[in-house]
Amino acid sequence: MKRRDLLAVGGLVALAAGWQVFGVRRPGLEFREMAAAPGWRFAAVGGVSGVSGADLMTIGLEQGPDALPGDALDAVVHRDRVDGAVSVAVFSDFFCPYCRGLIGRLGARTSSPRIAISWHELPLLGPQSIIVARAAEAAGLQGGYAAFYRQMLADGFRPSPAWIARVAEAAGLDGARVRRDMDGDAVAARLLASARAARTLGFIGTPGLAVGRSAVLGALGTDQMEDLISDVA
Repeated sequence: MKRRDLLAVGGLVALAAGWQVFGVRRPGLEFREMAAAPGWRFAAVGGVSGVSGADLMTIGLEQGPDALPGDALDAVVHRDRVDGAVSVAVFSDFFCPYCRGLIGRLGARTSSPRIAISWHELPLLGPQSIIVARAAEAAGLQGGYAAFYRQMLADGFRPSPAWIARVAEAAGLDGARVRRDMDGDAVAARLLASARAARTLGFIGTPGLAVGRSAVLGALGTDQMEDLISDVA
């Protein structure tokens, strides 16, 4: 085969590969109704970080939490709802690689419709996850969850009080208050509420995403995420 023909074939192969990555939409989500939460539906996709179901909800807590009653679920999951925006909730662990991809896509999202994100820490991957979860929730009490999370990603995790305070200050927060609040009752209550919501929704790992009353466990593709947001809007 001539070099020109080889180049042509190579171009077609590259085009086909690119089409598979960028041009083919992932299949739609298959939802089922949730008996534990009437009016909610659940779907699972691939790409989940977590632990065995037996240990899932005891990490970082005194005991495993009870599920939430269905009529209380909406208020906990979408605790930062905003009128006129689609309510989106993210359940994540800082050390879950799939979570970082999802959070990055949500953070970079500028398309319509408008979304209001409620961030939930679900520390399933060990003691360091618990430290990060408490610090991030403490930052959230100052309205700085997203800024603190971005600064952690940029700085690289080092689990020390000085590091947590420094990251908080770099994110524009009161570092001393973050250090103080992360071991306080308010942060403990938020973690427990998130764990109860996760148990109710069937999130046995991370990431977990709730758009309105549609809950998805696993690493959503961008097109699947956008379709879900558009469906709920």
